[in-house]
Amino acid sequence: MSKNIILPQWLDKIIYETFEAVFEPRPHDVVYNPDQPYDFVKLYLGTYFPRSFAEACCIIERLLDNTEYADVLSEIEEINIFDFCCGTGGEIFGMIYTLQSRLPNLKRINIDAVDANPDSVRFLYHLIEEIKKEDEIAIEILINPQCLFIENEQSITDLINIFNRQYHFILSFKALNEFIQSNTFPEENVYRKITEYFLPLLSSNGIFILSDVTTKLNNSSLFYPEFMNKGLNTFVRLNSDYKSIIPHACYYEENNCNGCYMQEVFTVSHSRKKDDITKIAYRIICHADFADMIMQNIKQSICKAVNSSADKFSPYS
Repeated sequence: MSKNIILPQWLDKIIYETFEAVFEPRPHDVVYNPDQPYDFVKLYLGTYFPRSFAEACCIIERLLDNTEYADVLSEIEEINIFDFCCGTGGEIFGMIYTLQSRLPNLKRINIDAVDANPDSVRFLYHLIEEIKKEDEIAIEILINPQCLFIENEQSITDLINIFNRQYHFILSFKALNEFIQSNTFPEENVYRKITEYFLPLLSSNGIFILSDVTTKLNNSSLFYPEFMNKGLNTFVRLNSDYKSIIPHACYYEENNCNGCYMQEVFTVSHSRKKDDITKIAYRIICHADFADMIMQNIKQSICKAVNSSADKFSPYS
């Protein structure tokens, strides 16, 4: 699996010329995005969209390197994707690009996407319309973007009622930390809560990809990957119908793990920056019987639950 991605030239041109996106990293300004203005969304598109694109490309490539999973997906002609807190959709475009290149029978992708920032939602819609014109996109793409501010559990219930179908992919990339910073669900683990709500929407062969940043929570000794792993491990202990498949170590150890720190590093190159670095932690969960089927030939990787001296990159090796 490659961890170094080059943004396709045709997509690079759309982002930086057609939409006049700006590359300008502002890590302290992107911690909370629902109320960011239009000009900042252009900066987000030029800086953080390519990173999410690269992350999704690499993650989907890793999944499809599993021949058992690839064999299942290769028979599917129409794929449903749901992206929670989609932003400008970098991960969506990474998935479209990779799935089209790896699945010769794929004819159509249906996308339901939600974000709290109206300008991000508008950018996403028009970006999709723009790439449909490209010769490199040979499949049909239908997108249903919605602007919805999640402020309580009722908001999540309303969202599920809007997007009420079975999905092959449910995504949330680098977003749930914002609910923690805004204290939307106080005294609760938001990773566990969102997982509980969304996993029933998975198809029998669907997967849930949850990623987030690798920095430390405010006013806490915990890092986001630790908090994410604590929440997801608690969820799978209480819900035996689901299991993790990536990192591979989690498939074997999630019932014994107290929530370790982990990280994977990717790079993306485009016309505004070479080898731009992005760091995330992510887990992939699916139905337990499907997990058992596709993991039958996968060996366990090293993690801190197995070896206390394992480093933060070991789970993804």
